[in-house]
Amino acid sequence: MNVTHLECAACGRTYEARRLHNLCAECGKPLLVRYDLGTAARTLTRESLKGRRADLWRYAEVLPVEREENIVSLGEGWTPLLTAGRLGASLGLRHLYIKDESQNPTQSFKL
Repeated sequence: MNVTHLECAACGRTYEARRLHNLCAECGKPLLVRYDLGTAARTLTRESLKGRRADLWRYAEVLPVEREENIVSLGEGWTPLLTAGRLGASLGLRHLYIKDESQNPTQSFKL
């Protein structure tokens, strides 16, 4: 796990990564996970991805789980990228793609 700390999305206050926090104690806003991307980049490469599992957990270096036995999966990830030719043309774009996230287990759509 390459998590360095948690950071408030609004006020920037930081929190220890390995302790349970819900919202910022200062302003009540959500906390963002911050990673040591330099360390993650040592093993998370295009080449390394080719042989990994076809789901969200292929990106383990940038997910906040320390031990593999704590991974829980519902089959999330690996959703299709769809061509949107007519919409793209109407916007003056030659190549427009839309990621279909509705196939994830929660069947929820988020903007």
